[in-house]
Amino acid sequence: MLKKNWFKILISCLLTLSPIAFGLIMWDKLPETMATHWGTSGDADGFSSRTFAVFGLPLILLALNIICITTSFFDKKNKGTKVQNIAYYIVPGISIFTGAMMYLAAFEIAWNFIAIIPVLLGLLFIAMGNLMPKVRQNSTLGFKFKWTLKSEENWNATHRFGGKVMAVAGLLVILTVFLPSVAMLLTSMIILLCSVLICVIYSYNYYKKEVKNGKTDFEHICPKYSKISKIITFTVLPIILIGISIIMFTGNVTIAYTDNGFTVDSEYCDALTVDYDSIDNVEIFENAKIGTKEYGFNSAKLSLGRFKNKHFGVHTRYTYNSCKTIVAVESDGKTLIINQKDDDATREVYLKILDEVSLENGN
Repeated sequence: MLKKNWFKILISCLLTLSPIAFGLIMWDKLPETMATHWGTSGDADGFSSRTFAVFGLPLILLALNIICITTSFFDKKNKGTKVQNIAYYIVPGISIFTGAMMYLAAFEIAWNFIAIIPVLLGLLFIAMGNLMPKVRQNSTLGFKFKWTLKSEENWNATHRFGGKVMAVAGLLVILTVFLPSVAMLLTSMIILLCSVLICVIYSYNYYKKEVKNGKTDFEHICPKYSKISKIITFTVLPIILIGISIIMFTGNVTIAYTDNGFTVDSEYCDALTVDYDSIDNVEIFENAKIGTKEYGFNSAKLSLGRFKNKHFGVHTRYTYNSCKTIVAVESDGKTLIINQKDDDATREVYLKILDEVSLENGN
């Protein structure tokens, strides 16, 4: 079977190793030490040598790819199916994605690393949701419970239902990109776990009906399982949805002044303090555009974190979306954009900071 699919295996392995080709082409321009791991804040917290980053990681993934492909051939029910074809592209996709992350970081190209995680997870679940109803009984991919492997009818019903649940879960996970980074990752994981739990409940209840109707002699696994799972599902999931809705329309931007500077803060973003003597320029703008978010929090009410637009370039923003008047503060070569809920309150902020900066300059 391996010999008959040698071309697919070759393409899969070459795709897995493709980041090496880019690394060789750009070798002289790459730094000696490259970021290879990122924390929940979006900042790199793990580094490796250029040699290991360019060659080591793809080679490790190549070994993993060969294991995945070889393992898929041991499942006789998977031969020639979509399940087996997927095995050719899972690891190559991971290799190309991780390679792109490393090279973007190496060339200091700013991008929202954290936000792409729920987007990719969401797209993956949507794709799996479309695939699940087409998957036949197998021991490699799907909801492989004792009762689904025992009953083909249960398997088919579970995967038809599970496909719909996973597609909806994928859409919900994509929507979490509007949340703060830690809440975004946590909410994504909870949504995905809940979606799997819902599918397990459905499958187990289906199995119990089969037992009741005499369609299978399989013994009950856990009589209390269904009730406990239902309680968890119908309490946790609504809480998640309500929480997302609340976060999308709540929060404030507060500005506190001291003799030496001011501090801008929000519930969904860390506070930032600017000293008056570090301010190079202060301006007020009307009808200013927000631009695109690179890292931070963006809801129906607030835009917080690092953004980019044509006028200010990359900048830090603490603003209400409803107010188009903003104050641009240039400090130590960086730009901070702030405002309040309305135009008048924003102008007061501008005058206050301008007055303090003038005092600092002795004007």
